[in-house]
Amino acid sequence: MAIPRFSILIPFLCLVCFACIPVEYNSLSNIEQNNELIPSYANGFRIIKQNNFRKILIYSPWSKNTLLNEFVLWPDSIPLPDSLKTKPVILTPVNKLITLSSTQWAATILLDETDIIKGVSETSYIQNELIRRQIEVNAITEVAVNGTYKPELIIQIHPDLILYSPDPSGIPEVLIRSGSALLAWPDYFENHPLGRAEWVKVMGVLLQKEKEADSIFDNISQSYKNLRKLTETITIRPTIFADKEFSGQWYVPGGKSYMACLFQDAGADYLWKENTSTASFPLGIEAILSKAHNADFWRIAQAANGSYSYNDLKNENEIYASFKAFEQKKIIFCNTATTAYFERSQFEPHIVLSDLIFLMHPELLPDYQPVYYHILQ
Repeated sequence: MAIPRFSILIPFLCLVCFACIPVEYNSLSNIEQNNELIPSYANGFRIIKQNNFRKILIYSPWSKNTLLNEFVLWPDSIPLPDSLKTKPVILTPVNKLITLSSTQWAATILLDETDIIKGVSETSYIQNELIRRQIEVNAITEVAVNGTYKPELIIQIHPDLILYSPDPSGIPEVLIRSGSALLAWPDYFENHPLGRAEWVKVMGVLLQKEKEADSIFDNISQSYKNLRKLTETITIRPTIFADKEFSGQWYVPGGKSYMACLFQDAGADYLWKENTSTASFPLGIEAILSKAHNADFWRIAQAANGSYSYNDLKNENEIYASFKAFEQKKIIFCNTATTAYFERSQFEPHIVLSDLIFLMHPELLPDYQPVYYHILQ
């Protein structure tokens, strides 16, 4: 009798909606303690190495030291011992995978393993040509759209594993009923750009491509750190703020957030750098105008159909034209609808950083061509 690829579902975790209390940033680099591989920058996962297998731990982004998942990753080529037949086990390498966010399937592209992807969500937003071709020939099925799952298609695929984005309210019941192994992937809670990129290592252990994943991350990390060195000696840093008003509130990136880290490393003076939040927090537009009125740069990322201009921005809210960055045409803009920002930038923090450095300090990268960001025209 064949051994099932997933021996027993991990019990449902009913998560209470805590305030966001991220695990404290860990700067240790690839240190094994009691066979535990401590990520260089990521806080959301740990990998424990044993002779024949690995154990993967996924931590809650809402409650420090609380586990969302704990799985044994057992090689499919070795018979599963009786002691593990009642434990949460995933046989590796995973052969059939459902990914419910773009950063999950993007990790398989880095490892040249897109053939294992059998289900995705929101296919109308996917820009990657390789994934789109597989969708067109029905090699990949859309299993969720507009927040609604298609349980019958998930069951038909019968995946070895479903990667999902966790929510404080718990795991969607439809996913639990599918009977497939469920692994949380809270990469977007990492507050360091390299922390998000480091999640390629999780895909590496799932696919038995640890060395390849480590090499990919090491190259990304080294490129990022080399770029950061370019701005370390800058003494006069341009001021910058971010985003726009939405429904009467302006959500500002916290001073310890992903964007604040990028601004710092790009040689900018983020106006809310003293804030201690790792998440965005709301302010009234008057408070933004008071503090950011004379800021040198303004960063905006949004999906825009066709061209997007200063006139379009002013038509949304006339007060936007009051900012110095608007008047001097120094808005750093990313059109997420055309740049595949949400698909690729997670694993290209060095390119995002290059964009920001070039746009604020062009003399440091004189021959560079931006990929994601440009100065709004």
